[in-house]
Amino acid sequence: MRKRLLGGVLAVCLAVPVAVGGTARPAKADPAVWINVAVAVAGKLFGGGGGGGGDLEQAKREILAAISASQQDILNHIDAIAAADVRACLRSGTLLMPNIDQMDVYTLPVFMENSINCATRSSAYFDAVQDLSAADNIARLMGEIYSIAMISFEKMGFDSTYLLDDLIGSYEAVLNKVKPACGDDWQTWNDNEWGFYTEHRYHCQAFNGDSASWMEYWYGSNVENPIDHAWVESEAMRNTVRPHVVQTLAQLKQIRAGV
Repeated sequence: MRKRLLGGVLAVCLAVPVAVGGTARPAKADPAVWINVAVAVAGKLFGGGGGGGGDLEQAKREILAAISASQQDILNHIDAIAAADVRACLRSGTLLMPNIDQMDVYTLPVFMENSINCATRSSAYFDAVQDLSAADNIARLMGEIYSIAMISFEKMGFDSTYLLDDLIGSYEAVLNKVKPACGDDWQTWNDNEWGFYTEHRYHCQAFNGDSASWMEYWYGSNVENPIDHAWVESEAMRNTVRPHVVQTLAQLKQIRAGV
């Protein structure tokens, strides 16, 4: 038992969180570019309290820059959506948004209506889809499509606050659905000196096969290397939409509180 305890102490000294990856992935545009654009757009639109009080021109520049930076990657994710109507409206909105300033008094209202319907349709599709890979894919696009809807709404002179509320609700649904499967492993031995010695491992696995774990060690009532549950869960989901949504949701709620 003494050797086991010494081995445990050494393990504490050397312990680092462990992330186990799936297969290597090709480099692609950072999804944060078009998830976090919702924060940039909302921050500009609602900087003056919403309802036309913000900076529409700056908001437009934010979404146009995001589309310009990774339009093809956005379109690739759109093409992976199974629902044809959602795929069509998302693709249309992405391609037409750069031309919003050239739309006349007849075209702009139609674009606005289509963008709003597409935003709500994308959220409904997310709620209905069962495959977590498909859910993760549509969640990556929500920030962009809701940003387009908010800008078109504001350009028509309407208050887009309810769209911000809907995006916040949609991102909360993302965190409830796109999450890792986690569990605990315990091994305990009796010991005359310590009373007991326990190794506790917390591990999580994402739907894409990525995983992470953390080990803590108990000597009697003393714990070494206490588990950071949030880190393990986030690290397991590192190649999914979830870490970006956690950050974006907090920022959107802060913006909404100031409206």
